[in-house]
Amino acid sequence: MVNVMMLVFQELFFALNCKIVLNDFRIKYADLFFVLFNMPLAIFSSNLNQSVLVGTILILNIIYLIILTRNIKISIVIGTMVYIIEVITDHLVDIINLLIQKNLPYLIEFIPLSFFMTLILYLVCRKIREKRLNKQFLLSKNEVFLAAGTLILIGGLIIFTETMQGNKLNNIIYNFVILLLITIILITIHFSRIRELRKQFLLTKKETQIKNDNRYINEMEKHYNELRKFRHDYQNILLSLDEYLKTDDISGLKVYYSEAIKPVSSRVLRQKYKLEDLSKIGVKELKSIFFNKLYSAQMIGTEVSFESKNKIDDFCVDTLDLVLAVGIILDNAIEETNGQKNGSIQTGIMNTALEITIIVKNSLRNNDISVWKMKSAGFSTKGANRGLGLNNLTEIINRNDNLMLETMKMDEYFLQKITIGIGEDEE
Repeated sequence: MVNVMMLVFQELFFALNCKIVLNDFRIKYADLFFVLFNMPLAIFSSNLNQSVLVGTILILNIIYLIILTRNIKISIVIGTMVYIIEVITDHLVDIINLLIQKNLPYLIEFIPLSFFMTLILYLVCRKIREKRLNKQFLLSKNEVFLAAGTLILIGGLIIFTETMQGNKLNNIIYNFVILLLITIILITIHFSRIRELRKQFLLTKKETQIKNDNRYINEMEKHYNELRKFRHDYQNILLSLDEYLKTDDISGLKVYYSEAIKPVSSRVLRQKYKLEDLSKIGVKELKSIFFNKLYSAQMIGTEVSFESKNKIDDFCVDTLDLVLAVGIILDNAIEETNGQKNGSIQTGIMNTALEITIIVKNSLRNNDISVWKMKSAGFSTKGANRGLGLNNLTEIINRNDNLMLETMKMDEYFLQKITIGIGEDEE
C-alpha cells in the first residue's frame, strides 16, 4: 500500500510540474487520460519487475505530454526536465534516510521536499516568463536528441545501478552526483542558446527597423516628387486661367474648367490623404508599417483611412512581434481589396488605462468563407504556396501573454482586432 501511495504522489507531482513549465493549469482531456489510464497502469506495473515499472512510467508520461501539448519535441524536452527533478527529489529522500539511519516513512520526506522543488520550479519559470525568454519553444533537432538521450541514460542508470543492484548508498550518491552534473550541463546549454536567440532576435529587430525606415524615406521622396509635380501643374493651371481672363473668353474658360480643371479637382479629392492621425503613433516601426501598407493600398485604388484620438508612445509589447502581426493583417487586407470596385481598408487605434486596441477592417470579395477556415494553415483562395498569414498571426499572438486577437466577419467586411493588455483591472 505504501508503494502505491508513493507512486501516486510521484505521478501527481510529475503532472503538476509539467503544468507549471507549460504555464497552463486548465483541466484538459490529457489530464483525464493521465488519471484514468496512466496512474492505474503505473500502479499495476508496480506489482511487476521494478525495471518494467521504470520503463512503463517513462513511456506513459511522455504519451501524456504528447496528448497535452500535441508536440513530440516539446513533450520529450519537458518530460526530461520534469523527470530529472523527480529523480533528484527521490534520490535526496533516499540519501537522507540512509545517512540518518532512522528509516522514516518515504512520503513524510518526499511530499515536503517535492513541494519545495515544485515551488523553486514555479519561481524559475515565472522569472523566465517575466524576462520573455520563453516566447515560444524553439527547439532544434540536436536539443531534442539530447533530451531523449538524457532520458534514456537516466532511466538506464537507475535500472542497472539501483534496481538490479539494490538501493545502496554508494550507488544512490553516485547517481545523484551524475544527475546534478547532467542538470548543470543542460542548464548551461539551454541558457547559452537563449543568449544566442536573443542576439538573433535583436539583430532581426534592427534589420526590420532599418528596412521599414528605408521604405518610409522612399515613400516620403515619392510624396515630395508628387508635390513638386502638383505645384508645377497648379502653376500651369493658373497661367491658363489668366490667359482666358485676359482675353475675356468666358465660354472657353467654361469648357477648360469642365474638361481639365474639374477632373483634376475630383481626382485630388478622391486621393485626399486620410492618414493624418498616423502622427499620433509614437513608435516609429509601427508608424512606418501602417504608412507604407496603407499608402501602397491607396496607390492601387483602395480607399484607406486611419483614426486615433490620442498619442500613444508605448504599446507595452515586443515591437517586432507587433509589427509582424500588423503587417500580416494589412497585407491580407490589401490583397483582398486589390481589384475590388469599391475596396476599402479602415484602420484605427484606441486606448484606455487597461488596454490598447488596433483595428483593421476591410471590404470582402468573397463572404462565403468561414473565419475558422481562413485561420487554418495552408488555406488560401489565391493559389498554391499561400495561406500561412493568419496561421502565422495566431502563433505570434499566442507567444505574447498580453496580446489577444479577435477575428470576425461583419456583413460585407472582415475585421481583425489586436488587444494589448497594459494594466490590471482594480476590481
